Order: sequence, then structure tokens, then C-alpha cells
Amino acid sequence: MTTYFTISDFILVIPMALAGALFVGALPCKTEVRHNALRVLGALIGVVCAVALVEGLPALV
Repeated sequence: MTTYFTISDFILVIPMALAGALFVGALPCKTEVRHNALRVLGALIGVVCAVALVEGLPALV
């Protein structure tokens, strides 16, 4: 069964991206470039987790 994303499915994307950026961006590093790269990586990990959560919830119910 294929389902399509609705706007309510993406309600977790922005908070999860922000949480990922905050958590991974809090790691100590020496250069600002590496610090920003960690923030971007954390945001991407948060978005992937949010999409996996939204896709996985219907299977769990």
C-alpha cells in the first residue's frame, strides 16, 4: 500500500532537524568550519530520523 506525504506528516521534520543540529553541533572542535559541518550533519541525521519515524509509525500501529 502506497501512501503520500501530507503536510501533517512533516510536522516533525523541523524540530528533529533542530534537535540534531543542537546535539551534534555541541561536540567540541577547534575550527568553526568543522563546527558548522557538524551542525549540518546533525540536521541531516535529524531529518532522516524524522522521515523514518513518520514512515514507521503506520507499520507499528
